[in-house]
Amino acid sequence: MYLPYLMYGYAATLVLMVAGCCVIARTAPGLRGVRMLGWALAFGLLGVGLVAMRPVAPPWATILLAQAALFVSSLQIYAATADTLDVSAGFVPWGVAIMAAACGGNAYFTYFRPDLPSRILICSACFAIFAGAKARMLFQYREPAGDHIDSPSALRTLIAALAWLQMLVVVLQILRGIVTVLYPPTQILRMDVIQSGFTYLSLMLNAGSGCGLIWLALSIHRLDLHRMAQTDGMTGLLNRRAFEEILTRELERSNQIGKSVAVVQVDIDRFKQVNDRWGHQAGDEVIRRVGDSLRKSMRPSDALSRFGGEEFMILLRDVTTEQSGEIAGRLRAEIAGLTGLPGEVRLTVSIGVAASHPFDIPHELLRRCDEALYRSKRGGRNLVTVDRSTSVDRVATAQASA
Repeated sequence: MYLPYLMYGYAATLVLMVAGCCVIARTAPGLRGVRMLGWALAFGLLGVGLVAMRPVAPPWATILLAQAALFVSSLQIYAATADTLDVSAGFVPWGVAIMAAACGGNAYFTYFRPDLPSRILICSACFAIFAGAKARMLFQYREPAGDHIDSPSALRTLIAALAWLQMLVVVLQILRGIVTVLYPPTQILRMDVIQSGFTYLSLMLNAGSGCGLIWLALSIHRLDLHRMAQTDGMTGLLNRRAFEEILTRELERSNQIGKSVAVVQVDIDRFKQVNDRWGHQAGDEVIRRVGDSLRKSMRPSDALSRFGGEEFMILLRDVTTEQSGEIAGRLRAEIAGLTGLPGEVRLTVSIGVAASHPFDIPHELLRRCDEALYRSKRGGRNLVTVDRSTSVDRVATAQASA
C-alpha cells in the first residue's frame, strides 16, 4: 500500500474531528477536555500531513518532526482524558521525558545509523506506553467520594470500553514490534501487507479513541449539569429535590430488604437573630459552617441536604431508631461546640428524628420527622426529639381520620 494515500484518508478524518471539536467547544461552554482534544487532533493532523509528504520533503520533516507531532498528539490525548474526568494528569512529566528520548532515538536511527525497523520499534514502544497510561487512568477512575447522585451505567460502560480500547492499542503496538523484529521492513513508502495492516488498525483505533473521548466529555457534561440542578449553590450539598429522590429510592430498597432508614432534620436555633444582628453574609457563613460540620460527621453511605433556609436533612441508611437518636445527639453537641463563627456567635440546633416503618412513604416519614423537630423547638430548643410512633400507631391514626 502506498503510504501517502493512507495518510491522506486519515488526514481527512482528522480534519472533520478537529472541526467537530471546535463546534462542540463553542456550543457547550464548560465542556471539559474537548478543547484540549482539538489541539491534540491538530497535532496529529500535522504529523499525518508531514508523513504524507515523505516522497517530496526531507527526512527531518517527514520523520523527525512528523513523529514528534504524533507523540505530542498522543500525550495531549492523555491530558485531555484527565481533564475530561477531572483527575490528575500525573503521567505528563514522564510522558515528556519518554517523548524526548524517543525523538532522540529517531534522530539517531535516521541520520547516524539509518535503520527503519529500529524507528518502528521506538515509535511502537512510545505509543504503547502512552496508551497504557490512558488505560490505567480510565480503569482507576472512581466517582468523587460523597457524591450521592449516581452516574448512569452507560457512562461507566463507556469509560470501561475506552479503557479496553486503549489496551487494544497497547497489544497492537506490541504485536507490531514483534512482527517488525521477525520480518524487518526494508522501506516505508510502499508498505507490505503486514505493516499496512498494522498502520491501518492503528489509525482506526486512534480515530475511535478520539470519537469516544468526545462522547465521554459530552456524557460527563450532561451529568455535571444534572448534578448542578440537584445541588445547593451555597453549601454544595444536595438540594431538597435531590434528597427527596434519594429518600424515595432508599425507602423502596429498605422495604424490599426489611431494613429501616432514618431521617434527621436539623434546624439552626434563632437564626433570624444572626441575620438581623450581623447581616446576611454572616448568616450565609453560619449556614456553610454548619453544613461542613454535618458533612464531616456523616458516614460515606449517608446523604446530606440543605432542605431550605437554615434547615438540613440527613438520610441515615440501615439504622434503628435508637442508633439514629444517638447520631443526632452527637451532631447537636458538635454544632454547639463550633468556634470562630462570625461575631463569635454561639450556635445551637434543634433536631427531629424519625425512622421508617415497613412500607413507609416519603411524605409520611418526613411529616413525622418534622413533628419531632417542632417538639424540640417547643421544648426549649437545643434538643433532640425522636419519633417513637409505630406502624400500628400510624394505621390507627389513619383509621381515626377516616
